[in-house]
Amino acid sequence: MKKYLLIAIILVAVILFAAGCARTPTPMPDDLDDVVITLERTVCFGVCPEYKLTIYGNGTVVYEGKRFVRIEGKRTATISEDKIRELLSEFERVDYFFLEDSYEEFMATDMPSAYTSLTIDGKTKTVRHYHGDFSAPEEVTALEDKIDEIVDSNQWIR
Repeated sequence: MKKYLLIAIILVAVILFAAGCARTPTPMPDDLDDVVITLERTVCFGVCPEYKLTIYGNGTVVYEGKRFVRIEGKRTATISEDKIRELLSEFERVDYFFLEDSYEEFMATDMPSAYTSLTIDGKTKTVRHYHGDFSAPEEVTALEDKIDEIVDSNQWIR
């Protein structure tokens, strides 16, 4: 009898532990007011564009061009709520809050970095990605590129 009780207690503990480790996806808020998404790209030893994008939940996009871009300085634009939600879906698709904070092993030199961040429902997550770290999931690069695509950063860069 004691043996079965011990097995039951262990089983309950394992189930509770597993439930505590369960992942919750990136939240999709009804209200976008507190959403902030950033993408910052750094230079390499060549002429890689250096700039930062900040995208607010109200659709405001702030571009800050630094070096090796067509337009230096700040510019603003607006994207639709649908585009904000599309970006949030991409963050959810890559399970952003469960990515590593940093993919910065120098497996190759002279590469740029990209830093993304998402603030949503009071939570902020940042992922630092050196493009010479080949251990980074492909989804990280795809997310960075999707942010550029949705914002149309080429209007300022090229």
